[in-house]
Amino acid sequence: MPRLRKREWIIALIAVLFTLTIGIPTGMALADPAPAAEGINNECDEILGTGTPEYMYCSWMAKTPRDALNIVRFWAENDGAKLKEAVPYPGPVLFCTDKNNKGPGMQDCADKDQVLCKWDRDAGKYVCKNTDGEITNPPAKACQGGEFDCSGGGASTAPTTNAGETNASAAPTPDASSQVQADPNVQTQAEPNAGPDGSQAPLVESSTQPDGTQEVATPNATASVNAPQPDASAKPEPSASTAPEPTATPKASKQALTAPNDATGKAAAVAVKLGMRVWIESELAPAWTAGKDQFDAAVATLAAQASRPGVVGVKFAQDLGYWGFKSADDVRRFVNDASTALRAAMPAGKQLAVDVVVPEMGCGVSEPCQAALRAKYPLITRANVEKYVLTGDVDHVNVSSGLFASEYAKYKITADKALRNQWIAVRARGWDTRVHIGAREVGLAHSGANKLTAAQAEAAAKLRVDLPLQAGVQTVMLWTHRQDWDGATWRLLDQGLVTNTMWKALQARKGLGRLSVTFDAGDPEKGITQDLTKLAEVFDEVYIHSQ
Repeated sequence: MPRLRKREWIIALIAVLFTLTIGIPTGMALADPAPAAEGINNECDEILGTGTPEYMYCSWMAKTPRDALNIVRFWAENDGAKLKEAVPYPGPVLFCTDKNNKGPGMQDCADKDQVLCKWDRDAGKYVCKNTDGEITNPPAKACQGGEFDCSGGGASTAPTTNAGETNASAAPTPDASSQVQADPNVQTQAEPNAGPDGSQAPLVESSTQPDGTQEVATPNATASVNAPQPDASAKPEPSASTAPEPTATPKASKQALTAPNDATGKAAAVAVKLGMRVWIESELAPAWTAGKDQFDAAVATLAAQASRPGVVGVKFAQDLGYWGFKSADDVRRFVNDASTALRAAMPAGKQLAVDVVVPEMGCGVSEPCQAALRAKYPLITRANVEKYVLTGDVDHVNVSSGLFASEYAKYKITADKALRNQWIAVRARGWDTRVHIGAREVGLAHSGANKLTAAQAEAAAKLRVDLPLQAGVQTVMLWTHRQDWDGATWRLLDQGLVTNTMWKALQARKGLGRLSVTFDAGDPEKGITQDLTKLAEVFDEVYIHSQ
């Protein structure tokens, strides 16, 4: 597991950074802001309708820099005494062993059937206790991953369902007050436009950086440049979706899992030693449409990769529903089948993630914009996406932002307004109370040498990293460390792991602990260890593409 950062340190560091940097997009400064006219919230009024739930949430979250500074002072007083007493990350994990309950103890699980596991810094593992305070073992399946202490107390074996799935379902969460939430980020997948390694090319509209000259894959700026990209306004022709029979119990669930020592496995081991949170990412949709045998084999491979101690979990879909499916029912079936099979095959406590894109959320209150995008992308309307990812089948959802800049421009919706519209809508609708929410951002990678000045790089980082975090997003995943796509190699660093202005801007945000990156172990810049060591200068989390 990733080690170990206190939740309140993150709060304080975010407050500091926001106080110093985030004021620019909203016109704020460190000094006390001038009082707004009574009954008017200019920050929210200009982009949201006053009768919408999004407006209400915007009003609640519109804090001043002075508020942020007061938060920092609160945690810093008395030589940081409150920070020293704070609860460490990761948070507790609650198992329910009642055979009638699949997951955590919030489903009428009796006290006698609850096992609460808390992280023990000295042991370097979760130590579990029953409701009498006695040390006990977690459900047997939780012991497979190595994160739980299974050496003391009596066995606490979770019964299984007919599908072969344990009734214990829990995951570490960065918020100790939350019972089961997921951790962060991104992806690659085999679809049209996939790179030579099978990883997914970014769904992105190219546009300029702040000076209008940098060739960067940027989804939500307004001026077009010649950066190669798929046209986000033109939906790929979906492939036929022949669903396999549900396979709740793949072969991998019936045998001990051994983490492979291939390039992906080696990269995961290195990243864990560097203290990074690790996800294994792949795309299961092609295997699902190909039939049961291929689907079972793909699930078994991912489960084996995820069994390594320190791996958070698996991301099994990118831009879910945007390509490869003909109906919303097929997408829902795919998500349920993949979730059921992976949860049965992986050690308990491992998490599941997907990436989604919801075009209409960038529209704000523009009803013509919403109607047009719903009609153009019927499988990824807000209503459909919520049915895919808010059903308990996944723990973590990365929302791609700003990918439809040309569509929004038709309705005079600017890049920063589209971003803010999206994130306020996500929070206002309570997505963050159901799953862990992350941002997926493709706009900071570049081909060739980085040409941004320090000021331009800082402005880009504020828009694409700070703004989502200010809006309440828990993590920001960046594409990509290195990927060959459409005849060019795209990077965050320059060739040879050379630091550039964008890297320095990202390094300034290292203390947030909220940044992750995609990494293809089969195509490193210099070598797996060298590349990951460099990435650890900025990122606390990495999504490693499964070979």
